[in-house]
Amino acid sequence: MSVRVEAWRAALHGPPRSFALDGEAFPVTGSWSCLLDRLRFEAWQRDVLYDLVDDASAGYLDDRLDDPGDSLTLRQMRRVAEGLVEAATGRRWWVAQKLIASVADQWADLDGALLLRGVDLAALAAESPARVCNLMHGLLVEGRDTRERDVFDFKLRQPPPWVDVRQVEIMSAEEQGAAYMAAMGGVRRGGPVSGP
Repeated sequence: MSVRVEAWRAALHGPPRSFALDGEAFPVTGSWSCLLDRLRFEAWQRDVLYDLVDDASAGYLDDRLDDPGDSLTLRQMRRVAEGLVEAATGRRWWVAQKLIASVADQWADLDGALLLRGVDLAALAAESPARVCNLMHGLLVEGRDTRERDVFDFKLRQPPPWVDVRQVEIMSAEEQGAAYMAAMGGVRRGGPVSGP
C-alpha cells in the first residue's frame, strides 16, 4: 500500500537521505535546491535524480539507461523521482512543482523580503523543500477569504492533464526504509550498493 508523507512530517524530518532504484540504493549527496530549477520543466525527473546523487552515480545510471540490455527504464526513474519529491515536500509532486516554480519565478523579491526578516531562503531551499512549499503556499493564500482559499487549493491540487492519478504510485514506507538501510551500507562502502 502506498503512503504519502504529511507536510508536517516532511518539514520536521527533512527530505529523504537516500533512494532505491531497480534494487540498488543511492545516498542523496546533492542539494535539494535543484528542485528550484528542475521542477519548472515537464520532463524533470531524471535530472533531479542526477542532481541528487554524486557524479559517479549519475554516470552509472546514465550508462545503464544507454545499455539496451539493461532492465532500468526511464519510467522507473520517473516514479522514483516523483516519490522522492513527494516524500521531501509532503505533497503530490505536481503540487510541489507549482509551489516551487512560483518560488523560483519570484526569487529576487521573496529572497529580499525574507532576508529582511532573518530567513535565508537559499538555505531553506537546500535543506527543506517542504518548508519552501509551506512558505509559498502561505504567501499565496495570505489575505484570501475561506472561499477564495478553497478555490485556490482546489486548483493547486489539480494534476497536469497527462497524469492519471489512479495510476500514480507513491514510494511506500517499505521502499523508503529499504532505500535508507541500503544507502547506509553504501555510505560505509563509498558508493551504490545492491538492495536487500
